[in-house]
Amino acid sequence: MKLWQSGGQQAQHFYYDASGTIASGGTAQLLLPQSKSRSHLIIVNNSSGALYIQFGIQPAVATLTNKVVTSVSVPDGGFGFTVAPTVMFLGGGNNGDPASQGATMPDWPSPANPAQGIVVMASSAISGNKINSITVTNGGSGYLAPPYVAIYPDRTDPTGVGTASATTFPLQANGGNLYLNGTCCPTDAISIYGATTGQAFVCKYML
Repeated sequence: MKLWQSGGQQAQHFYYDASGTIASGGTAQLLLPQSKSRSHLIIVNNSSGALYIQFGIQPAVATLTNKVVTSVSVPDGGFGFTVAPTVMFLGGGNNGDPASQGATMPDWPSPANPAQGIVVMASSAISGNKINSITVTNGGSGYLAPPYVAIYPDRTDPTGVGTASATTFPLQANGGNLYLNGTCCPTDAISIYGATTGQAFVCKYML
């Protein structure tokens, strides 16, 4: 009898390593660039202080006036962008579907006329290109709740990412970890933050 493992072991599955240390305490750094695919990821904090990570780009925040998006604020401009990312207004409900009241999640329906916008970039000597603001080019109409404002990196830009900080996903000291394994694993770029230079971490992944 022959035992088959996942994938039948008919293809090579390499285990990659991005382990390292915090290069500059108090400043977020790129941990992993955006991948085309990723099937397994583990990040372990091997230091005596907390570490924090950020997947992709944090969403922006829309403001509604009379069911129209009138402005968008950017809580985190991120860093390392080579191309301006794309903004999409997801969810927000629909006048024709009263049950979608309060639909701020991205998988809820949007109005027939959804909002649109463009990302305005700025250059920083410390962080490279970052998101400066979002200009609303069409406020849409018929929103029942503020939409989820997703910011997606350009497909040609692997390094643009949101800024990890003491308010993002924590990895506790001395072994705190994040483990993702299965049919779905985020392919976003990932940044990491630690307060002290030299804090060590393990990062291993499969594509």
